[in-house]
Amino acid sequence: MKNKITLIFLCLISLVLVSGLASALTITLEEVKVDGTELTATGNAGAQTLDIERGQTFDVRVELKSIADVKDVEIEAFISGYEYNDRERLSDTSHVFDMDANVTYVKRLELRLPERVDEDTYRLRILITDRDGDELIESFNLKLDVPRHSITIDDVIFSPEGYVKAGRALLTTVRVSNRGEKDEEGVRIRVAIPELGISASDYIDEVEKEGSGSDDEVTSEELYMRIPDCTEPGRYDVVIEVRYDEGFETETRSSAVEVLDSDTCGVKPSSGSSSSGTTPQTIINVGSVAQDVTAGVGGATYPITLTNGGSSSRTYTVSVSGLSDWGSTTITPTNTIVLGKGETESVYVYVSAASGTQGPRMFSVSVSSNGNVLKQIPLTANVAGGIVSGGVKKALELGLVILVVLLVILGLIIGFNKLKGSDQEGSDEGQTYY
Repeated sequence: MKNKITLIFLCLISLVLVSGLASALTITLEEVKVDGTELTATGNAGAQTLDIERGQTFDVRVELKSIADVKDVEIEAFISGYEYNDRERLSDTSHVFDMDANVTYVKRLELRLPERVDEDTYRLRILITDRDGDELIESFNLKLDVPRHSITIDDVIFSPEGYVKAGRALLTTVRVSNRGEKDEEGVRIRVAIPELGISASDYIDEVEKEGSGSDDEVTSEELYMRIPDCTEPGRYDVVIEVRYDEGFETETRSSAVEVLDSDTCGVKPSSGSSSSGTTPQTIINVGSVAQDVTAGVGGATYPITLTNGGSSSRTYTVSVSGLSDWGSTTITPTNTIVLGKGETESVYVYVSAASGTQGPRMFSVSVSSNGNVLKQIPLTANVAGGIVSGGVKKALELGLVILVVLLVILGLIIGFNKLKGSDQEGSDEGQTYY
């Protein structure tokens, strides 16, 4: 009886061990390919490391088989060690599926490597699990590399932010980063609203390669676009395009801006007028929109001609903005004029640049009537370096010193001559002539 109990006990232990062993070995990982390249698991002879460039999406093909039926199988491919894995996980998971014994299954997963991931060696791990059994995990070596040329658009800032009135200016600032191995020179930034047919462009001289410090992130100058006066209100796509690597590479991003109804389109005519509400009552003509200015010396004049096409007198106000930090302006004969029906008059905006200013400078002239801005005119002053004020001051001081010295010498000469004349007169008076 004792032997029978022992035999039954041994059989039960054997069943438990076989059951656990079957649970651990029922599924086998037959093959893993990344973008068509078969990988060998780490720890095995001939295990290689596959190079993958960041900023790309790659496919993981997993082939597996089971020696027994298994339900609720799930496959996960993931990479650990990324700084922001809690925000943008480097992983992908298959749908749950059932496996029949001795049938080969192929599942495809997809992973994307963010631009921020560090250049280093990582492990791609393939985890196979079911609902309550043991897991199977294998790892494969990956080298996450940096592309030779890579510029990314980090941020786009609009001013005003989010919306702009038709007829007003929209300023755009673009921040870019160099995620590549090479410095980039002559990076061209272009913003455009294709539906409105407007655009603006500028160049960034250099964006240094990643890891070189703050110079691998650069912000562009403000790019100026004027929304047409009679633009239909609504949301419009703003396309930001960055061209680099001698113009062969392009990075594009889209954003949206809300255009509000215009204050300047179709000013209502006064009562009794037969003019259409969409006919402009004021004609504004601008002379040259770009002129050369020498810093610290003189300035440039921009003529603005106004014509009142309405049926009654109107008062117009001309104002200038955008040059308070680099120049000054005067408006002649006055910044406020009154025009009768059909009358035309010109005002002249005189702009001068402060010493030390150099390069193209943008500002705007606004023409208003009855509290409404009729037109904003973008203008450019191409400022060339002039005489530095400190040099002028020193030259004047030196000239003053020389003048004082000359006056002192002249005074001494006159004094000596008078003294000599007095001596001669005294000598003549002391002698007696016979």
